[in-house]
Amino acid sequence: MNLRLALAPLALLAQLAAGGCKESDPPASIDAPTAIDADVTVDAPVDASPADANPACVAAATDYTPREQMSATDPYPTCVSDADPATYVVINPSVSTIARVAAFEQIATLLFTGAPGNQAFIDARVAYSQANGLESRVSRREDEHYPAAPMACNAVGFDPTPYPDRCVGPVKMLPLIAEALTAGATDADPQARRLAAARVEAGLLWFLYLSAHKESVTCQTTPADMDSSWAYYGGGEQRGGGLGLARYVRGLELATHDRIFDGALAVRCWRGLDDPGVTTDDATYAPLRTTALAQYDTALVRGVALILRARVEALAAATGADAGVHGQFIRVLGPVLVREATARNPGVAATFAAEVARTDPATVNTAALLTAIDTLFPCP
Repeated sequence: MNLRLALAPLALLAQLAAGGCKESDPPASIDAPTAIDADVTVDAPVDASPADANPACVAAATDYTPREQMSATDPYPTCVSDADPATYVVINPSVSTIARVAAFEQIATLLFTGAPGNQAFIDARVAYSQANGLESRVSRREDEHYPAAPMACNAVGFDPTPYPDRCVGPVKMLPLIAEALTAGATDADPQARRLAAARVEAGLLWFLYLSAHKESVTCQTTPADMDSSWAYYGGGEQRGGGLGLARYVRGLELATHDRIFDGALAVRCWRGLDDPGVTTDDATYAPLRTTALAQYDTALVRGVALILRARVEALAAATGADAGVHGQFIRVLGPVLVREATARNPGVAATFAAEVARTDPATVNTAALLTAIDTLFPCP
C-alpha cells in the first residue's frame, strides 16, 4: 500500500492550519507595473519592489509542497503535479483563458502607465470586448465565496441585482469597467483619464483574482476549468514566468507567487486523483479538495493584498494628482478583501474597511491601513 495514500485522508481531515510566518513588507511601488506587450514575458515589473523569499514563511502541515522533495514530505498521495514543481500539467491542450490574459496585457500597455489619451481607451475597449473575451466573462462572473443565487447570474430573464456579492460580475464589475472605459474615451481632462485607467486596472485585477478562485471551485464538475484557473493567474505561463495577476505578484514578492503556484498545483493534484467520471471516490477525496482550495485561495488573497499594500505605500509618498490616482485604485481593489478580512479579524477589518472606503485620498490614514494589511494578510 502507498503509505502516503493511506495516511492522507486522516491528515487532511484536520482544518487548514496557518503556517507560522513573518510579514515581509515590500518597499513602495509606483503607480502601476511597467506595461509590456502581450506576447512578451517578464519576470517582474522592472520598477517594482524587489522579490522576497522570506525564509520565515512556512507551509501548513496540510499543504501541498511540491518543491520539497517532489511532494514526498506532505500528506498528499502521489499525483500528476509531483514530477515537476515548475510545471502545471494541462488537462486540455487548448486553454482559451490565455487569450483573455493576453488582452489584459494589451490593455495594460495602453492604459496603466502615464496619462493615456482618448484613443487608448477606445483601443482598450476593443481588446476588452473581443468575442469570448474579457467582457464576456466579466458579465457572468460569480464569486464562489458567497452562496449561490437562485439562478445563474447571467441567466436569461434573471435579475442579479439583489445578489451583488454572488453576482459580482454583472452587478459590480461590468458597470465599473464600462463606465471607466467610456469616461476615458470621452473626457478631455488628462487627470480624469488617469483616474479612469486606475478603475479599469483595479477592476480587471479583481476579475482575474476571482476568476482564478471560481474556476478552481467549478473544476469539480468541469475538470478543464482548472486549466482556466491556472491561466487566469499567470496567463498560461509556468512558475518561472507569469502574465496578468502573476506579473504583479512576482514583482512584489516571489515567495507569494511560488505559494500561489503551489496552490494551483495542489488543486490540480486533487483533480487528477478524484476521477470526475466516478462518484464513489468523491467522499474519499473531499478533504483533499477542501484543503487544496483553501491553500490556493489563501495564497491568492495574499497576492491581492500585496498589490493593495504597494499602492497604499505609493499613496503615502504621493501628492496632488498622483495621490488621486492611487486613492482611486485603492477604493476599487480594497473592498475586495473586506470579506476575508472580516472572517479573520473583525476588529482590524473594521479599520481596514473604513480606510479603503475613503473618497478623499488625503484623509486615508496610510499608516493604520498598512498595519491592518500586515496584520490581516501575512505570508501564506
